[in-house]
Amino acid sequence: MVHDHDDAMPEAGKDTPDQEKKIHAKYVLELLHEVRKLLKSMPNVVHVNTDIAQEITVCGDLHGSLDDLFVILHKNGLPSPDNPYIFNGDFVDRGNYSVEIACVLFVCMLLHPYEIIVNRGNHEDHVMNLRYGFIKEVMQKYKGHASKVIRLFQDIFSWLPLATVINKKVLVCHGGISSGTDMAILRDINRHNFESVLQPPLFYSSADELDVREWKQILDILWSDPCAKPGCFPNTYRGGGSYFGPDITKTILERHKFDLLIRSHQCKPDGYEYTHDGKVLTIFSASNYYEVGSNKGAYAKLSSKNKVRIVQFVANKKQGRKLTIKQRVKIVEESAISSLKSKIYGNKSTLMAEFIKGILRLTDWCNIMQSTLQIDLPWRSICPKVATITKDGLVEYNSIFEDLKMRNKISGEDIENHEQSSMAETVYRNKENLETIFRAMDKDNSGQICMSEFEEACQILCRHTGSLLSREHIVGMARNMDKNKDGYIDFAEFLEAFCIVDKFGKELIARRESVDNVSDEPESKVRRLSQGDLRSHLGSYTIT
Repeated sequence: MVHDHDDAMPEAGKDTPDQEKKIHAKYVLELLHEVRKLLKSMPNVVHVNTDIAQEITVCGDLHGSLDDLFVILHKNGLPSPDNPYIFNGDFVDRGNYSVEIACVLFVCMLLHPYEIIVNRGNHEDHVMNLRYGFIKEVMQKYKGHASKVIRLFQDIFSWLPLATVINKKVLVCHGGISSGTDMAILRDINRHNFESVLQPPLFYSSADELDVREWKQILDILWSDPCAKPGCFPNTYRGGGSYFGPDITKTILERHKFDLLIRSHQCKPDGYEYTHDGKVLTIFSASNYYEVGSNKGAYAKLSSKNKVRIVQFVANKKQGRKLTIKQRVKIVEESAISSLKSKIYGNKSTLMAEFIKGILRLTDWCNIMQSTLQIDLPWRSICPKVATITKDGLVEYNSIFEDLKMRNKISGEDIENHEQSSMAETVYRNKENLETIFRAMDKDNSGQICMSEFEEACQILCRHTGSLLSREHIVGMARNMDKNKDGYIDFAEFLEAFCIVDKFGKELIARRESVDNVSDEPESKVRRLSQGDLRSHLGSYTIT
């Protein structure tokens, strides 16, 4: 594919050793054009069987972890007619090598179009990519070519199949199902209409232009989670899809004559988990997802008789010994507490306003933390890990903030001034929402926005969150960030400017949520901002 172009290598990508290691933009673009042609010819629901191969391998989320993909291919072999694969979505975002994983998978698809299927996940979505790292990765790696690469990926993601059926008996999809899941409707949907599954109902002017029932079918397939409670109800944690109980699984599988649902979408400590009386299998293939040793990766091998064999693995070059379960739990817990402390400090002003209303009993403290942070956690158990409790059972609420400071990483100075601290808290607390707005405004993917766009982004944020930032403070903050005084701000630098450090000066990192049975951060916030607020506030700034 590339040998005809050795004499036509563009200059981009030759600057540094790190850049030389990446796949050249010219060949990435060629690859994307070719795989798009292939994907356009594929149905929404792909049917495969194991008549020839006898076994087929199903892999779950990889999230930019190239090491995990290499381990799978090393242990299980490359795709071939005798060794077919299904990659069940979410191969991009979060990790640093989403582009490389996509290229490996797409090359394999071109070489073996009938032996490797790549289903769409909820992160193969432009709005998700704006927030969870893929767009940023492409911009860093391809700079001047980034716009073309991003547009092609955006188009390709909308052409990925929505599901795969193995031997007419096993449904493979990324998220799950709902009480309304209908394979006949899924087969006939024009999936390319849904470049972002988060956007469509609010971005079309009439019901004639978009069948909301079709959108709901795709949303449920990509976003839903199983639960122990019977019935089907909205997935309020994620903000999209449904929670489906064992009765729904039984009904939908029987209706379509399926025996098993294989899905991904959630990190599991062992890399896999059976639920709903063995009728639902979750496969997650990104090991060490939260921290080194936090979880195993796994893939499933399905035989011609639909018998499942699970293979577990850990892709880790640094860890020389196997961690015990207790050690793994400790690693995840420490990471979660560090992340939680950063969230707490990012809401310091709001919390202090609540705390000063009276002496805090433990129950009062828990209620304030729950209502302010809007995070459903066992606060009574967490309290001793983040605050001091007196012998009388009262919470010394100030102890939450002891030994923590907000720091400006550009100047290297701690932020002591109350007004500056309040402003920094607002930015720190909402930097993911700000990044979504910034990237939507950054039409040329340059990584920079002008002063007026910066002001407008901050005003959108204030309206969305109810934060109070005066125009004077916003302008002052913008001018301080404009280091070369050219009227433009590098918003990646701006978003990373403020951090929280402990008494040793060590930065607290807000890591992935380490909540049981949840793989993503509370993405309901992504939907609320991305759909309603981006559409109503950005006006001419169309996400492309």
